[in-house]
Amino acid sequence: MSDDEFIEQFARLLEQEGGSRIAGRIAALLLLTPDDMALDEIAERVQASKASISTNARLLEQWGMIERVSRAGDRRDFYRTRPDGAVMLLERRLEWMRRLREAADRGSRTESARNPVVAERFRGLCRLHAFAMRGVERTLRQLHRGVDNAR
Repeated sequence: MSDDEFIEQFARLLEQEGGSRIAGRIAALLLLTPDDMALDEIAERVQASKASISTNARLLEQWGMIERVSRAGDRRDFYRTRPDGAVMLLERRLEWMRRLREAADRGSRTESARNPVVAERFRGLCRLHAFAMRGVERTLRQLHRGVDNAR
């Protein structure tokens, strides 16, 4: 697979999860690049405007996937993949799962949930999310221990 194919595949994947395709391209490019990259370098590589790159880089920075760094004597901002970027993504997913579980809990207390069929749907949804959340939480604990031990 070429770098360009990977970048596009990753961009579509991030887009399917609610991000923008440009953000996915930036994240993929930085994953493939060993050095920090300036906004203008990223813009040229993914063929997007500097404004779009800047907006999407800030989003990725907020998500914890990338980080902004500076270089002495250079006024430009540079970006690189965070070493724990995948962990940060998993933590975001866990938070989303918690919110979905809370919504399911609220749904199970609605008038409609008095119906046995509807009640069973919510019980199943709550069980599924409780099980999945325990697995993700366990994985994150292990990852954090590994990150802490690596320091």
